Amino acid sequence: MEQRIGEKIAALRKAKNITQAQLAEYLFLVPQTVSKWEAGNGTPDISLLPRIADFFGISLDDLFGRSSLEHAKDLVLRYSVLRDDHCFQEALSCLQSQLQAVDAALKLEMRDPEELARERTELEAYKMHLLLQQSRESAGRALEIAEEVAGRTGDMRFRLQRVQLKIEQGQGRDILLECQAQFRAEPCLDTLRLYFEALLLLGRGGKVLELRGTDLAVQELMTPPCADAAAIWLQCARAAAEAEDVEAMESYEEAICQCRARETEYYFLLLLAELYSRKGMEEKCEALKPRLLALLPQVNDNPYAIARCRQAIDAL
Repeated sequence: MEQRIGEKIAALRKAKNITQAQLAEYLFLVPQTVSKWEAGNGTPDISLLPRIADFFGISLDDLFGRSSLEHAKDLVLRYSVLRDDHCFQEALSCLQSQLQAVDAALKLEMRDPEELARERTELEAYKMHLLLQQSRESAGRALEIAEEVAGRTGDMRFRLQRVQLKIEQGQGRDILLECQAQFRAEPCLDTLRLYFEALLLLGRGGKVLELRGTDLAVQELMTPPCADAAAIWLQCARAAAEAEDVEAMESYEEAICQCRARETEYYFLLLLAELYSRKGMEEKCEALKPRLLALLPQVNDNPYAIARCRQAIDAL
């Protein structure tokens, strides 16, 4: 490194036709000091580096011979250690700026296309790594909030989110066993909903359907259909849709309507319409659209969201 920076200073000085004496005068040094740097017998004091870079009209990165790729990588590595929002934004901004520069260079044919393509791939790899780290960090923070609020208030929104975040962080088996044990120890609508949610998120919808059909505790909690059990009936419908079981889906319609929960009814009918569409049952799908459009304003008061939902329904 010592010889490298000295050689860099010598190359810059000669390229600009500057003498050692001129550079030394600018830095308030004797020419012999500059001569020693260039010979590899020492390095500039750190306080001099910004002035040397300014003298030659370059950045500190250029002075040290650090490439733009190395700079981007260092910013990503810094975020992986510090994990703060400022470091993340700085690294992301650098990567996006460099990707734009590569695209511009490719368009204008300023450099070798293969070299630029390799550089773009490296930058995209750093960006992917950065976003994955940020995603894991955010998920960890979200889980801390869910754990704290769920434990303090018992709010079902946070309890459900906790199950999802645990599964996303690779703790699926543990959270499933926890939810199962809680339901067996205290069978109620809340513990059943958490148990079913864990099964669905782990792709075990078949187990949900099995419990609905054979488990007496489950059947007692879901009978008769009511607003309190509406979310669990919808979970069963999600499991049937996952299995593409049209008959099972259709068998749930009466019970879900009896729950008199408009939002649950809307999402059930949407699941059923999507299943009909996948199965090529166009007439049945079309028959559901007027019902969905009629329910939509009752479950969503956001005009932009309603417009998007209408488009999605029309596209079925």
